[in-house]
Amino acid sequence: MATLRSAVSWPNDKTYLFHDDDTYDRYDSVTGVREDSGLPISRWPGLPRSPDAFVWWGAGKAYAFTGSTYLRYDAPSDRVDPEYLPPHDPFTVEGGWPGLPTGSGGGPDWRTGVDAAVNWGNGKVYLFKGDSYVRYDITADRVDPGYPRPIAGNWTGLFPDGVDAAAHPGGRFVYFFRGGQFQRFDVDADRVDASGPLDASFRLAPTPSGALAPARLLTPVQANRLMADLIRRGKLALKSPAFVDGPAGIVAPAPGQRVVVSPPSFGGIRYTNQINPASAVIDNLDQRMLIALYRLTLWINSSAPDVTELLHLGIGHGNGPANDCHNEGRALDLSGIVGTSGGAAFTRSVKAHWGNLPRPPGVTVRIDPAVDPLGFGLFSTAFRCATYECEANGIGPANKWPMPDLGGSGFVIYPDYGGAVALRNAHQDHFHVQVGVTRS
Repeated sequence: MATLRSAVSWPNDKTYLFHDDDTYDRYDSVTGVREDSGLPISRWPGLPRSPDAFVWWGAGKAYAFTGSTYLRYDAPSDRVDPEYLPPHDPFTVEGGWPGLPTGSGGGPDWRTGVDAAVNWGNGKVYLFKGDSYVRYDITADRVDPGYPRPIAGNWTGLFPDGVDAAAHPGGRFVYFFRGGQFQRFDVDADRVDASGPLDASFRLAPTPSGALAPARLLTPVQANRLMADLIRRGKLALKSPAFVDGPAGIVAPAPGQRVVVSPPSFGGIRYTNQINPASAVIDNLDQRMLIALYRLTLWINSSAPDVTELLHLGIGHGNGPANDCHNEGRALDLSGIVGTSGGAAFTRSVKAHWGNLPRPPGVTVRIDPAVDPLGFGLFSTAFRCATYECEANGIGPANKWPMPDLGGSGFVIYPDYGGAVALRNAHQDHFHVQVGVTRS
């Protein structure tokens, strides 16, 4: 029997398990059922063999590790990007993944390869090797400080070493594999909650369709089901229309219906309207934007500092015609971030800590990580999340890799926006983020 080598979940609602005989099995992430097995790796153009580790990155890309080298796979074209293939020189783990341990402290040398990798859905990727792991930050493109760490003592119930593969279909559960066994990790409870043999009886827990798709590409039905999953898990509550569950699924609200969230919190992080701080609702909210708001709270609070509030100047309302993205509940004007760092309270205002900074000649991005590392880290993470989840350099499928960097143009607008000067001048006190066209 072939040995499992790696696994990955894809935004097409499929999860793939790759074996050392260069075959793979395909599971439907929505139903949890295995659809097919023994498929040849040749169906993944450009992959020379089953990867040692395979991880969905976001923005249409995934990375496959093969020994000390890696490849980037493009989902829209369904092939390895040409620049990663001969006659081009191979991309090395050492050169492309900053901060990985070199073994100088007595541990393993990660430059020789990675055992398993999984995207946690919060702007972080976890990489495993031997009995340790690192947390990799997508925004900063480096290993977070303080790693590697031992698996034992940090992952309740997980295999303490030798993780072969991992996959996160995007919902509540992540799957880890070692030898012929699997473990299911409950993200909400932060522990392993089920385990067993990886045999014909293995099934995934059903995950709502679209769990790995960016908010901008969700259909109304997908957004509706993802919202319902978050309500059932206690991540948010609706005031209107009342959420009604039925034996066959969601009765209300209907797909595409705008909703009122109350309290205005997602997973414990409050969205506070600076124009009306006492407001206890986010109303007139498009369900796709609701998913984007929830995912932003995951990204912004995935590591220190501890964020408690996201300040804004409007969600669901704005100036202009009724078909404007704000008035249709498809836009956010993010104005600040509140929390604690090292036990001390902080507020980072887009206007006070970025927009009001002087603009020296030749400086593209005024907020400086050397001067304000806290503010730079928070605002950079919010920006990167917005480019992955909302409109970035196009609308819907027109968004293409690479997503814009700070100082560039596109549909995320902020104090140092690189597009139209009039737009930059109008956004000195907030980030503008939207799902869908500016006016429908």
